[in-house]
Amino acid sequence: MRSSKPFSVKVLGAFDLTDRNGRSIRPSGRKDCALIAMLALTRHHRQTRTWLQDKLWGDRGPAQAAASLRQSLTTLRDLLNKDIEVLSTDRTWVWLEATFVDFDHAVYGAKGEVLRGLDLREEGFNDWLRQSRLEFYEGNSRWGLMQVPDQPDRRWYLEFPVPALGEVDITGICELVCDGIMEAFSVIGLHAVIKSRSDVDGRPPRATDMVVRARTFHNGPSGILSVSVTDGFGTLKWQVRREFATKRWHDLRAVQVEIVQMLQDFAARTEAESLSGARWSAHANGCQALMGILVPGSVPIPEIVKCSEAAIAANEKGVYHAILGFAHLLLYGEREKLTAPDLDEVMESFRTSLRLSPENGLVHALGGHCHGYLLRDLTRNALMTGEAVRLLPSSSACWNFHAISLVYCGHYDEALRAASRAVSLSRGTALQPLTQSTELFARLMVGDTVGAIRAGETSLDGIMFRPTVVDLMTAYARAGRMNEGRSKLDLLVRREPNLSLELLKSTDYPIVNPAHRAAVVEAAGQLGLA
Repeated sequence: MRSSKPFSVKVLGAFDLTDRNGRSIRPSGRKDCALIAMLALTRHHRQTRTWLQDKLWGDRGPAQAAASLRQSLTTLRDLLNKDIEVLSTDRTWVWLEATFVDFDHAVYGAKGEVLRGLDLREEGFNDWLRQSRLEFYEGNSRWGLMQVPDQPDRRWYLEFPVPALGEVDITGICELVCDGIMEAFSVIGLHAVIKSRSDVDGRPPRATDMVVRARTFHNGPSGILSVSVTDGFGTLKWQVRREFATKRWHDLRAVQVEIVQMLQDFAARTEAESLSGARWSAHANGCQALMGILVPGSVPIPEIVKCSEAAIAANEKGVYHAILGFAHLLLYGEREKLTAPDLDEVMESFRTSLRLSPENGLVHALGGHCHGYLLRDLTRNALMTGEAVRLLPSSSACWNFHAISLVYCGHYDEALRAASRAVSLSRGTALQPLTQSTELFARLMVGDTVGAIRAGETSLDGIMFRPTVVDLMTAYARAGRMNEGRSKLDLLVRREPNLSLELLKSTDYPIVNPAHRAAVVEAAGQLGLA
């Protein structure tokens, strides 16, 4: 079959790769064929190196799998990249340039068996192939096939109020709130449309779009600020009202910060929940991954990796790269992987995130935490999280990671103030249990055992997070509440059966601050860990 493009990939029926004249140039190696096929069947034809290694060489160690992937890529570059660069790579990603390749499955109405006869002796690949065949037959494009159009990203319309006669001064408050909403949405990868809702592209909102309205009203000497969210049908989905003193800037600022934080939390949860039974979108995957980080245990960590990769492939933004790098830290921190992640891969994610979004405070916060937690570069950690709170002084997430960096550096009083600020900003949002976990950490190190236990118990009501369990166990032991301390130690041992005092003392166990490590080891010993 002749093609207008230099190459064609055939995945329906037996796999084949042909040149412009229809001549087969199929690679001789089955895994080389499988690699091309996997890129072809992935949306935007882009996958991470680690994902490909896991699927094609999952029975080998990381170093050997990486070497095998490099060899396969060399073979395919020799085949495809003679005159133009069709197969591209960097330290994290591998992708096909779709400008130069036709794909038979992308044609509307295409039918056939996906990759007939290409089964390999690799469990990861065969699982992926079974799922890809099922998705193709069902027309489900959440992760990768192209014959069904994408679900477009939901629009968030932000309507400026029309001032009533004599109320121009108080209506100006809404503009301040709208500025905060725009920034809060941008931080998590959403884009607010700042127009009248019937203005955008000449079309009214779709049913799945959201319209945010801010309104102010006089109430004697005070004012009332109301922010609501409706869907495209006008059905009310979320609303908050707060009273404020019109002449007191601090009062107004506190109300603005509270409402913007709560709205950001609602938007992130709404986007994440839309993944259930829905088609694929960048916003939904990005927010699902972000919620997995900010609400530990709410999303399986491998799913966070998948969602962030999917968001990057759909709409590359710095925050999505930062979330991907952080997800690899979580696999280690939550002890789902007992060895530290690949430094080059993680740091490449954060370097890319800063290059794409240098003014995003959340990107600085997540990247700074990586420098402290993984590289033990505490100075860079404190500088980056400090820059994060400068860029986003009203972000509970940024204050949370800044507080952690201060504990790592041993500045416990400052850390407690930062953690208290994070808790205050996160009230009423899904992030509150995480900030209370950080408050537990800071109070434990400052010597406030009673306050640490109170914060830790409240945190565990909302999340199940290994660091919270470790620190609450330590606080219980200090307070002499041995039975409760042993129950937390039992949780840790069930998660990691080989846990021992020697392991806790070792740098292989992810604790950064030496004084914190000593406190944990002492508590575990008192509670009977051998």
